[in-house]
Amino acid sequence: MYLIKRFFAILVLIIVLLTALFAWNSFLIWLDSAEPVNPQTSKETRSKVQWLSSTKPLTYTFSNQRTHSLRILSNAVFDQSVTLEQPVNYAIKYTLYNDKKEVIVDKVYHHASKLVNNSQDQQIKQIIENKQSLNVASGQSFYLPIKHYPQAKSLALTLIPEEKTIQGVVVRVHAKTPDQNVDPLNSWLKRPVDRRKRATDYLTMGENTLTNTEITNAMAFWWQKIAPQGIPGIDFKSDILYESLPYNVLTYDFSQQQHSLAAYYTKHGLCASITLDKSDRLNFTVSNDQETPSLIWYDKLQFEAPKVINYTLTDKENTYQTQPLEPGLITICSEQELLTQWRTESGTAILTSYAGSYLINAQEHVEFDVVPLSHLNLELRALETSQLNISLYDENQIQIDRYSITIKGEISGFDRLIADNTQRQAVGMLTPYYLRTGKETKYVKITANNDVYVRLKSRLASFHYQRRIAHQPILTESTNGFYDIAAWYEQKARNHYDLSQRDLFVNIRTFAPPPDVEQTTTYYQSKELFNLLPLSNVALGLSPNRYYEEQQPAEEFNFGLYDKNQAIPSASSNDNRLISRLNSNSAKELKTDDISFADQQQLVNEASVIYQNWYGHRPWVKQRLYQLVKNKPAKLSYDKKKRPISIVFKVFRAQSNEPVTLNISHSAKYKLGLTSEYSIAKQSFQLHNSKLLKSFLIHPKKVK
Repeated sequence: MYLIKRFFAILVLIIVLLTALFAWNSFLIWLDSAEPVNPQTSKETRSKVQWLSSTKPLTYTFSNQRTHSLRILSNAVFDQSVTLEQPVNYAIKYTLYNDKKEVIVDKVYHHASKLVNNSQDQQIKQIIENKQSLNVASGQSFYLPIKHYPQAKSLALTLIPEEKTIQGVVVRVHAKTPDQNVDPLNSWLKRPVDRRKRATDYLTMGENTLTNTEITNAMAFWWQKIAPQGIPGIDFKSDILYESLPYNVLTYDFSQQQHSLAAYYTKHGLCASITLDKSDRLNFTVSNDQETPSLIWYDKLQFEAPKVINYTLTDKENTYQTQPLEPGLITICSEQELLTQWRTESGTAILTSYAGSYLINAQEHVEFDVVPLSHLNLELRALETSQLNISLYDENQIQIDRYSITIKGEISGFDRLIADNTQRQAVGMLTPYYLRTGKETKYVKITANNDVYVRLKSRLASFHYQRRIAHQPILTESTNGFYDIAAWYEQKARNHYDLSQRDLFVNIRTFAPPPDVEQTTTYYQSKELFNLLPLSNVALGLSPNRYYEEQQPAEEFNFGLYDKNQAIPSASSNDNRLISRLNSNSAKELKTDDISFADQQQLVNEASVIYQNWYGHRPWVKQRLYQLVKNKPAKLSYDKKKRPISIVFKVFRAQSNEPVTLNISHSAKYKLGLTSEYSIAKQSFQLHNSKLLKSFLIHPKKVK
């Protein structure tokens, strides 16, 4: 009996040890397989995912009484041949069934995915499969509004791999269900901050200024994960998707031919452009064997006429390289539909700009909260003539002012709207208006009788605007602590959530058009400042004409390079002056009749450059300068009956390449109401030495 008890005790001990050993071994295997290759932050989460099959659908059941909508999130898994920024396409066939297994909806949703950057600051997610980290694409998603299909009971998903480079697709399905909260606003404040952030990230794709509607939506509903049914042997531990919030989701529905979002789309009447800030070559790739575009270079300052850009085919298929280009604007045009990808010679991708706008019409309006005594900039776009009403309200929702304007519908030749299916759509030409609000204004309401895209930017009336001006690239982000400060800041509508839920908030891709040719006669009158500032110096500055301007007769203060083959004018002539530049710090001005012919010849031999004012092209202008003392402002007054259209300041500084900061402020009686004109009252400009507009002081001893 004793031996039997000993035997059973040993047997139990062995079983316990084996069980503990097995559990420990299983834990080590799970720990080893589930550890991310590149650990992320503490905000990292794990999501259970399922591999989507192309033969056997995944089936999900749900309660159609509690489910408002379904969200299908997917990530493509690539093989090693896929590179960054290379889009790979796949589709998901989705089928909704009723309780009798009858088909209600049977459609296909197309996706375009790109590989996630593997750098520490951009890596968002990875999948651990058999202890290996797989390449994961950016997240994709689409929604199914179950409230539109009240008889739906189940959902089946099937993968349609459209390219061989896809190793597979993992999928998750979430159901939007009511959350029983009596008071959503108070419940929201009781939730942890990370919980609130996750809810807003999930619902709005990023943090923003929350409205009560968004908070209520975040608290009254919850996205509940549902698992596929009828598939045995699913191991949630083996397929784990690691992600850092906010979850990176892009939603595209390609019911038509797909267009790469990174591509420049052009056709007859719709061009694109690239702003080149420094000298470079550009490389571009056309899709398949399409015709190549026509490229034109524009000088932003319009001193040089536009030039056709030549390019040659490179070793890469369908890839071309342009000739060396100077800073300027390059337009891209084509007669047929064309997609091009653009990079610099070093391989840097050239990105585009977007302008978020709200679509309003007879059924929809947009409202913006504004700060009293602020200034508003309305950017309006319409394809047909439209009537707009802009109403201002106080905090009691009492209307203060109301303005009505009519904008002419005109299609833009450069800007375009990119739809969810990647198709480019026509959009109206930008029409700006400005409005100065009063101290009682709390919000603005904008209505229209036809489709109009509205973007609103604002600024405080007393806000200081800063900008650096240079004709050559500035390498540093800040020079002497001086930063560029934008004049206007985009505003989010108070009903943004409602509009975005109905796809009425869109991003319009914008391209800079070439500068207009203004064949207008302007006149600049020099203002004498003897009574304000001491006379400091006289400068000779290069002031070329615009390429399209007619050559005006030269005055006696205009100079050109000296031509020794031309006869010197008589002493009685006003145009008989010479300016000789001996070196970078020494120059002299004289009349030809003040020196002998021998002295003139000696001057010609000694001077590095000589300027004359009696013959030929004379783009150099002699200008009187006044000394502006540092930190001592000078006030200029103008008669209200002779109000200038614009004021031009020319700043000179000798023996220094350091930038000059010029502060300008003005007070005036501004036009009230809605207007197409606007002036910024406080401005600071940091002026950098120009290599394009050359100048020098004629009397270097007075260098301040």
